[in-house]
Amino acid sequence: MRFEITHEAEQYIKNNGNSAMVLLGNITGCCGGGGGMVIPEIDLRTSKDLSGYDQIIIGDINIFVDKRIDSKKKIEISLGKFLWIKSLSVELV
Repeated sequence: MRFEITHEAEQYIKNNGNSAMVLLGNITGCCGGGGGMVIPEIDLRTSKDLSGYDQIIIGDINIFVDKRIDSKKKIEISLGKFLWIKSLSVELV
């Protein structure tokens, strides 16, 4: 599994607990269609049950990656900002 994380995103994770989870979420309803769509999400909280995740250590931070994510995909993590609100984003390439 390949990772690309921006310096800003790495610093943001360090300042907010040193760990993040990359998981697969579902969109349902009118935007996701009747069957729903599976999209990657990133969360600064960690689950109590990590059995469904692989732990990746990048520098000083821990990234827990959902085992359902295709290991051939590259995971790109970046930090965005809207007005004064910062948020992490993740893409599978």
